[in-house]
Amino acid sequence: MNLIKSLSIAAILAAGLVTNASAKDVTLRLGHAVFEQHPIHDTAVRFKEAVERLSNGSVKIEIFPSRQLGDVKELMEGVQFGTVDMTVNSSSALATIEPSIDAFQLPYVIGSYEEFAQLAVSPAAKAIMSRLDNHGMVALGLYEGGQRHFLTVKQPVTAFEGFHGLKTRVAPVKMFLDVWQAVGVNPTPMAYGEVYTALETGTLDAVEINLTSIESEKYYEIAKQVTLTGHYFWPSFLLINKMKLDGLAPEQQAAIRQAADEIVKPQVMAVAELDQKIITQLKERGATIIEPDEAFRKALTDAVKPVVENYASQNPLIADFVKAGEELRAGQQAN
Repeated sequence: MNLIKSLSIAAILAAGLVTNASAKDVTLRLGHAVFEQHPIHDTAVRFKEAVERLSNGSVKIEIFPSRQLGDVKELMEGVQFGTVDMTVNSSSALATIEPSIDAFQLPYVIGSYEEFAQLAVSPAAKAIMSRLDNHGMVALGLYEGGQRHFLTVKQPVTAFEGFHGLKTRVAPVKMFLDVWQAVGVNPTPMAYGEVYTALETGTLDAVEINLTSIESEKYYEIAKQVTLTGHYFWPSFLLINKMKLDGLAPEQQAAIRQAADEIVKPQVMAVAELDQKIITQLKERGATIIEPDEAFRKALTDAVKPVVENYASQNPLIADFVKAGEELRAGQQAN
């Protein structure tokens, strides 16, 4: 029986060699929903360059930026059902189909870009990402769109009490509502494209946002008070349709996976560098940049801690990721 099994495996491997030798070149269409100045586009470009190099041109990537293939939801569904090959898409858009993805944006679980780069390739992160296999797509990598801060139109928030009652735009995701209710603002779910006008008309007092978006969306024209809370990050997944990936030759699949892993750290750290440049630009445009003091940061982290504990208690994958973040930070402090 063992001999028959060994012969069967040998036959499968031989068939694989034939398939590899005759593997056809493939062009994959990758869509995203942001402008070319955004870190998400940078992720797409880095992946394209890496996979085309690693596959010796056998896998080519055609990038469609700025919602050419659909908005965030349409791109996610397109990859899920196979009408779009690939996308780089906000992780928060996927939390409705896989709740454990909330782990990546729980406040202060990830403390810095350096921590993000390490946690993005950790076993705890990979375990969460693998859950998307059950939804017709494969999460190849986790990248970053920019650490989130707090932008106000009128008075700057210089102490924790300054958050109280501010009409604040949050993405329409339950976890974000829970977080900002705990902080004490008046959280207002709103589509991203409506934020500029809402700040301009006074419908909103504030928005929690990444620096790259303050710059690219020109929010600084209206709101010039930036409090560097760094409360959570804005991760994005590189997604590919599962059937599309499974249908490629093994060496093409390997090149795709290696390219996705290879670009994580340089992409994440490039956003960290970009943030520093934007802070300088915002100051030149007359913005006030507030660095919270220790008392402010402690009050903020204490306010959101019960939210983190609640979500971790409800999902073991979230609990594992929170623990991984705590262990990473403890190791850094010990050194």
